[in-house]
Amino acid sequence: MIALARSESTKLLTARSTWILALVAVLGTWPMAWTNSASTVDLPADSELLFSSTPIPAEYQGLEMAGFGHVLIVVLAALWAGSEYGSGKQIRTTLLATPKRPRVFVVKAVLLAILTAVIAFLTMTGTLMITHATGDTGIDSWTLSPAIWANIGGVTLAWTMTALIAFAVGTLARTMILPLILIVPLVIGIGDFLAGFWAGAKFLPTTAGAAMYSDPDSGGYLDPALGGLVQAAWTAALLIAAAVAFTRRDL
Repeated sequence: MIALARSESTKLLTARSTWILALVAVLGTWPMAWTNSASTVDLPADSELLFSSTPIPAEYQGLEMAGFGHVLIVVLAALWAGSEYGSGKQIRTTLLATPKRPRVFVVKAVLLAILTAVIAFLTMTGTLMITHATGDTGIDSWTLSPAIWANIGGVTLAWTMTALIAFAVGTLARTMILPLILIVPLVIGIGDFLAGFWAGAKFLPTTAGAAMYSDPDSGGYLDPALGGLVQAAWTAALLIAAAVAFTRRDL
């Protein structure tokens, strides 16, 4: 198991795409947070130039930046799931080295979850610190507040589960294309748009996950705890289906 974890982590961490996507998620979101906060600090609360015409509670300010990195996490997970099924069929070499397929699947999923959680935590912690340091929010930018730390935890969980969902879909399809087609539109706002006129859309995986770090008073999301449970249920169901397919079907 240790040898398998070492070999799979080497694959993940030596891939150029992994570092590019991780760095763009972190270092791309921080400047956008500074620009957004600095450009709106002197605007009135109901200005049409603001992200929302309704004043956003301080503990939720800056969280609108989560969408940028969220897309990159889906791309990272899709690549991790589908890259071994490309023209080189690297998956054959992987399974020749480690024929126990359930073990391979679990290690791949765990490594992706750990990496995603680290990227999400760094991205959003830096983003919210920059937001409160630049804007006049009344919150200490270094210590933040318990509510903000809870929201950072919510973003981290949501990104991690979204990545695992994309990984499961990619494993089922044996390609990176399908998770990009199915999940990226939900992440960039289609799910939130649908939830505006169809209550059932609140139970879509990414919309449910967004409830863990979105203002519940906005009325567009489930209760944070329920949203987390719904996304966790989607994640578990798809991971189980992907694990069964990965274990049983021919290459």
